[in-house]
Amino acid sequence: MIKPGSSGSVLRRCRGLVCALFLIAFLSCSPSPASAAPQELSPQTRAQVFDRVWKEIHEHYYDPAFNGVNWDDVRATYLPQVKAAQSDREFYELLNEMTGELHDAHTRFSSPEQWSNSRKQQHVSTGFSVDDIDGNAVITAVTPSSSAAAQGIEPGMTILSVDGKPVAERLAEINARRLASSSDRATRMMIYSRLLAGSPGSTVKLGLRRLDDSTFEASIVRHVISTVPDVATDVLPLGYAYIRFDGFQPHITSQFRRALTRFRNSPGIVIDLRRNGGGDLSVLLSIAGYFFDNKTLFAQDSTRSGKPLTQFAGLLRLPLKLYVARSGHPIYSGPVVVLVGPRSASSSEVFAAGMQDTQRARIVGSATCGCVLGIAKPRTMKGGGVLEISEVAWFSPKGRRLEGTGITPDEEILPTASDFRMKRDPALLQAEQVLRQMGGERRIARQYK
Repeated sequence: MIKPGSSGSVLRRCRGLVCALFLIAFLSCSPSPASAAPQELSPQTRAQVFDRVWKEIHEHYYDPAFNGVNWDDVRATYLPQVKAAQSDREFYELLNEMTGELHDAHTRFSSPEQWSNSRKQQHVSTGFSVDDIDGNAVITAVTPSSSAAAQGIEPGMTILSVDGKPVAERLAEINARRLASSSDRATRMMIYSRLLAGSPGSTVKLGLRRLDDSTFEASIVRHVISTVPDVATDVLPLGYAYIRFDGFQPHITSQFRRALTRFRNSPGIVIDLRRNGGGDLSVLLSIAGYFFDNKTLFAQDSTRSGKPLTQFAGLLRLPLKLYVARSGHPIYSGPVVVLVGPRSASSSEVFAAGMQDTQRARIVGSATCGCVLGIAKPRTMKGGGVLEISEVAWFSPKGRRLEGTGITPDEEILPTASDFRMKRDPALLQAEQVLRQMGGERRIARQYK
């Protein structure tokens, strides 16, 4: 979101314009364990908040056609429900449903607790991730130190039931209550994020199928974890460098620069964005600039007015064309592969599109989220709830619209449940082969000659 700063360039102050880890908003749906119950809003205050939310979207939403939705009809539908709401929880859920009518992953309303969790970069976790693999709820990652790992839960296992209810039935119930999001992939992620949702300290009972097709049950206690991203690095078996980070946040810039400087003589680099949910525009542009030595068009955007977005009495201006460049030589000029998948969202999609269109990198993996709109600033309401509105649409350097479509990889690799069972990463293996095709093999020969 654009927010004021005491110093720095316009782009440094355009922090989070694309999206600050939008997936956290899906997952941070449970109260913080230490939160105290606030005083309930009065009916008059709820009416005022409802009116302001509707009006702000009416006046500032990036698309004057409201994504094909009749926004006046939406108001007429939700106003009686808001008046009948019996609690703040019900009221905030209605506002979230109302913003969801726009089928846009970035326009959303957060309750005070949800917003607090998001700002603290934390969410309630069971200690593992679940994804839709071949139509099944497959565990795709497990935190080593979690209680889930201690109970023998491993990647590749399939969830059969949640609290005694078959997974298919549970997913159908969630689907019936959820509106379509920016893309089918985004909608599926929203549904799966709700599959195991619950309050911290509560227990979820799971029926699972092991890797050998035997079944067992496990009871997992939900707990709060940090989602602050860091840069992880490695050297792959063929000698290529590997860099992964899960969010474009300010502290990542220096970490990434150090990692890239360390690998500046590597024969090739893989940048893994498969679980990168987005982040700050300034971070995206800084990192992209490390790969170019000339001024290069890297992204384009549009607004409702067709003019550059300005804030704070015109002091802050977002250009309609964004360039990256680094004075002198880039930190890294060798072959690059960017790994993406359905959880690659927002800023990571803008980055992948820029690297793809400029032919600076090859993209490997599966199609991205297609959740690529810009939030200019959060709007805090009476009572502490927060409205975020999409005010900017993003496009690739060649003018490809990214919202709803996402990035189609140059090399599409779809993981299977068997891959997770065998602890095999086919996309990463393919990335190494692509680097060899891009000339990395010759660089390896020169490096070790």
